[in-house]
Amino acid sequence: MTPTLYHDGCNVCLDIARVLRTAMPGLAIVDLGLAPDAAFDAMALGVHDLPCLVVDGRVLPVAPHSVIGDVAAAHG
Repeated sequence: MTPTLYHDGCNVCLDIARVLRTAMPGLAIVDLGLAPDAAFDAMALGVHDLPCLVVDGRVLPVAPHSVIGDVAAAHG
């Protein structure tokens, strides 16, 4: 499974995405502000807070400041 960063598209998340993209070549980055339907996939993986890194099935919150349910509710 490809390591994936899920985030809400805010400036803090965009900065984190830039840093992690450099540190982790091959990282998939999903901006839920641009792809809100992907929130349901992320929740199925166990993501609750954003931004969050999913690696080998492990959910690793990274400076969490947003709740994924808010993204899903706004678009579901």
